[in-house]
Amino acid sequence: MNLDTVTIQRLRNALLDEGRAPDDDDVEVHDTEEQHRAFLEKFTPFAQTMFLVAMADGDEDPAEIDALRGAMRILTENRIPDTELLDILDNCRESVRQSSIEACLYGIGTQLCADRLDRETAFTLAAAVALADGKVTMSESDILQFVAENYGISSRVATRLLDGV
Repeated sequence: MNLDTVTIQRLRNALLDEGRAPDDDDVEVHDTEEQHRAFLEKFTPFAQTMFLVAMADGDEDPAEIDALRGAMRILTENRIPDTELLDILDNCRESVRQSSIEACLYGIGTQLCADRLDRETAFTLAAAVALADGKVTMSESDILQFVAENYGISSRVATRLLDGV
């Protein structure tokens, strides 16, 4: 699976730019606690997918975390503060310690299974995060392949997403 495509490079660059920018304090969100909880429930699987792919090589590279942060800022219009995002990542680490990356991804896949666009978005963002440090290890590529299969993304669709066709 070739992740080093023009499409994924552009996405990676946009995510890195957003993730490295200072936190945008100008965004005013007036969600109720219930709305915020629903919002977290909707977007946590995206963060988890990206993080698990980044963890696959055993190295949580700062560039990959910046790209993940950028993706979450864009997806959520900066409605999930960095502190909550870090809590999501800590919980993800703990889940991996208790089981495995694949087991965690399997559970996330069941959460995303109802919406094709969500599955494809999570996969594409994870590919950009994997490339954020300028290299994609075999373990990251293998886990991304597992994501595609587990999330019901055919090899044809995965190639289309990665190539931006």
